This record gives sequence, structure tokens and C-alpha cells, in this order.
Amino acid sequence: TTDPDKRWEYCDVANCGDTIALPTPPPTPSAEEIGCVYSSDTLQKDYRGSLAVTTSGRTCQRWDSQSPHSHSRTTANYPDSGLDENYCRNPDNEDSAWCYTTDPDKRFEYCDVPQCDETTRKARQLRGDFSKDK
Repeated sequence: TTDPDKRWEYCDVANCGDTIALPTPPPTPSAEEIGCVYSSDTLQKDYRGSLAVTTSGRTCQRWDSQSPHSHSRTTANYPDSGLDENYCRNPDNEDSAWCYTTDPDKRFEYCDVPQCDETTRKARQLRGDFSKDK
């Protein structure tokens, strides 16, 4: 067990033929929910959405954390890069948005930021959200 006061406990093992309800994976967020980039932003430097998972599914490390990977990509060193939370960003002109991972064995990985389509662009223009149309 993970409880330091409990040395052992019984496991709930299903019997053959029992139906087991497997956990449902969370739905894939839409580009509208996590943000997107336009094809003109090839380096994704202007991406300010909330994607926080790499292409292989690793969780991104917070930019203000130095664990498990210490780094110099901080808001002090890159003040205009939007280094918020643990969101994918490209503060230093890499090939695309990326992040440090929470996996101690994998320092950083690129993120699969979705491309905006014409519908997204029109919806943003109707809302008056021009800041994301760079």
C-alpha cells in the first residue's frame, strides 16, 4: 500500500466472467478549448493556449518549476513568451511549441498544437478576439 500505517491489504480481484468497468479516457479537447495556431505561425511562437501534454502524451512541467528538470526558460529570462502554468510554448525559436516534461528520463518534447481552421478564425473575429489571430 502507499499508506505508511498500513503494511498490507486485500486486493479486489475480479472473478472470471465478471464485467469490469474500465475507466474512460478523458475526451480529446478541441482546438477551441486548448487554442490553436495558424499556418502562418510556423514556429508557434504566438501560441497562448492551454495544451500541456507532449506528442507522446507526457505531462508538461510547470515553467516556474525546476524539478525534475532545471532550466533557464523562466518568465524573468523570457518575459514575453507566455510561460504560464505548464502550457506548451516556444520561447526560444525551436521548431515548434514544446515543454519540459515531468518524466525525469525525458527532458523536453515537442507538442502537437492543432492548426486553426477557417471556422475558428471566423468565430474569433465574431467574438472580437483578434489577439489570437496573429
